[in-house]
Amino acid sequence: MINIYKDLSYRDEQTFKEIEALILKIEEGNKKRVEQLQIPNWVNTAKEYLLENWNKTVGLEELAALCGVHKVTISKYFPKYVGSSLRLYQRKVRIIRAIELIRSKKYSLTEVAFLCGFADQSHFTRFFRQTVGCLPKELPMDET
Repeated sequence: MINIYKDLSYRDEQTFKEIEALILKIEEGNKKRVEQLQIPNWVNTAKEYLLENWNKTVGLEELAALCGVHKVTISKYFPKYVGSSLRLYQRKVRIIRAIELIRSKKYSLTEVAFLCGFADQSHFTRFFRQTVGCLPKELPMDET
């Protein structure tokens, strides 16, 4: 968790990918690592699109059309290559963005919840705690 907080002070794409990897690793725990030797191009296309559209609800059919594969293919194989379901991956990306918004101190927690596409603050807080390990209000702030 400390590595995630340290990395949050840097706002480039590489850092975002490192944070994403850390959150995925935390969730995996002692589970067997996902074999990612030959990831199909559609997986990277899907991930990039989800990262760019983090605050929108991206449907399975929309993603399938973009990637040029059937929606069943995405449902079945996305978790195998990424380590979580499509919906869970979207939520993780939203949590990462929420951390950035919270640390910016520009928005209340309720505003952050809605900006990140959560139905309400309760849902946001519950998922935030499950993912990060603390409540949003307990998130350490930058010392700068």
